[in-house]
Amino acid sequence: MVIAFSPQSALGQLLLLRSIAIVLQLVLVLIAILLLDKSIPHQPVFSVIALESLFQLISILMYRRSREISERAMTLQLMADIVFLSVLLSFLGGASNAFVSLLLLPCIIAAVTVSIGYVVFVSVSALAAYGYLYVAVTMPMHHHGMHMGEHLLGMFVNFVFMVVVTVGVVALLVKRIREREALLAKTREKQLQQEQLLALGSAAAQVTHQLATPIAHLNLLLEELQEDFPKHPAVAEMSEPIQQCRKQLDSFREQTELLKLKRQEKSQSTQFVLEQLEELMTLQYPGQSLLVSEKTSSVDIDGDPMLVPSLLNLIVNAAKANERADKHQIELSAFSEAGKWYLTIKDQGRGITQKKLDDLGKSVVESDTGFGMALLLTHATLERVNGELHLENLSEGGVLSTAILPIVGEL
Repeated sequence: MVIAFSPQSALGQLLLLRSIAIVLQLVLVLIAILLLDKSIPHQPVFSVIALESLFQLISILMYRRSREISERAMTLQLMADIVFLSVLLSFLGGASNAFVSLLLLPCIIAAVTVSIGYVVFVSVSALAAYGYLYVAVTMPMHHHGMHMGEHLLGMFVNFVFMVVVTVGVVALLVKRIREREALLAKTREKQLQQEQLLALGSAAAQVTHQLATPIAHLNLLLEELQEDFPKHPAVAEMSEPIQQCRKQLDSFREQTELLKLKRQEKSQSTQFVLEQLEELMTLQYPGQSLLVSEKTSSVDIDGDPMLVPSLLNLIVNAAKANERADKHQIELSAFSEAGKWYLTIKDQGRGITQKKLDDLGKSVVESDTGFGMALLLTHATLERVNGELHLENLSEGGVLSTAILPIVGEL
């Protein structure tokens, strides 16, 4: 029989502990009967142990293909342990039995494995089981012994105190450990993302360096062609794209120098940012109509040199989406509110699938259009300047991209 869960999992440890408990129960009962001559009701006790063994076998068969189980299923398993232990103790002295404190064990396991609501349910059930053993089983047996009754009452009060304190402390520690694990996982994810961005930046710098010489060579050839064939239409058409390549290359070098020397302006006006975006889009996508509106007065935002290229990536993605849908209009809307500047970019494309929408900007998404890489870089830049990026599909079609940036000098 193949079992999927491992002994290190919560399910595996619970079933292992129950198997050990069943063996110990059987051994202790046999010792009490054979060596200590204890008056124990044989048939009920062995029947309870047999039912518990059968339940354990059924549990193993049910969950043998599961690596983990739901919180509800785990709670039912713990409730079964409380029921079997309570029934067994009811034939063996009730609350006067030294092993009655084992009812605390399911509460501790619940505090480690399930959420707080299920922990409270298991703890209340354990207290109810102890109360039943104390009231219905133990008190009728010791109603003549005042000192014994006080002792058992003290044990019951101590058990209540132990459940509240132990479960509370364990649950608090588990919560803090999970929060720390989540923080560590987020830190590792961010570190991997930064390493990925560093690799992309290195690759971009390498490609730019390698393209500098061919572009310069093409520019020299273009100048010679302009001298020999000044009126040829092909020469005129070649001039504009080569000039764009040179301009982009120079812009990349300038941004690299600013980042390398850590020289950047403390702030830049949103009006300047919008003018830059409109100018760059006119050069790169003259066939797209860019409708820009700033609904509130211009404010100052972070002067990071990579901010404009990052916002341009969003508009370029919108232009590509429009081209695939044979549309030609992009709407830019900017406004300030509550110390933040909002820039919304609305295209007329076909939208993005929900799965890709959840991953875009957070990791590299495989796509024939290369859509995920630009958003990854944009998201990283906005995070660096304490900004945010939100993407959503529109009901009428297209995607609404919203970049949120803090206004310099405002909280």
